[in-house]
Amino acid sequence: MIIIEPEGGLCNYLRVIFSYYNYANSLNTELSVIWNVTNHCNGHFLNYFQPVPNMHFIIKKNVSKNTKIDYKGCSVHPKNKPDYTYLKLLPDMQEKIDKKRLLLGDKYISVHIRRTDHIENAKKNNSYTTDDKFMQFIEENLKDSSTSLYVATDNTSTYSLYQNKYKNALKCNYHKTQNTFRKTSLHDAIIDLYVCVHSTYFKGSGWSSFSGLIEQLRTH
Repeated sequence: MIIIEPEGGLCNYLRVIFSYYNYANSLNTELSVIWNVTNHCNGHFLNYFQPVPNMHFIIKKNVSKNTKIDYKGCSVHPKNKPDYTYLKLLPDMQEKIDKKRLLLGDKYISVHIRRTDHIENAKKNNSYTTDDKFMQFIEENLKDSSTSLYVATDNTSTYSLYQNKYKNALKCNYHKTQNTFRKTSLHDAIIDLYVCVHSTYFKGSGWSSFSGLIEQLRTH
């Protein structure tokens, strides 16, 4: 059995898990995941996603001090890329996403605008995506009244900026915020994730694992 302990936010967790799941399958063994609910990842996999064959979730306090943890961190396995074939939503989550997609219509564009704690890291790595770039993308693709816009972001002030500018194209209200490190609940973040995945066109934030996962799932 392979035992791992992913770190970081939801998308860091998922890329670690599904790369090591791929590795475990190559060895014909099972994968155990120490899933810690933290400020960065404020919910549990099994509350939103279906169980995965030969993947088990364990609680850190139940792990013996003598247990060997094969990997702890936020990077993928060095020889196995993530395979998200078995990443499937629970029916109630899928239903909520389908309702939002119905509001948006057959043709919609989406943007993931990461701000708050992310800005400085993105700038340090020369990967910060400005509002001007997002708005250029929107205006290039929002060509007629039949096209809708979905804005996934981590704060109300950013959403309000785009709401004021593109109010006729926005069909969905902004989700509730919470007074925690992650202003968006894991529930709402997952809805944002999959609504963006299914959009006609998408633009994400540079240096964001959330945007990166959307891109991967769109091509999956």
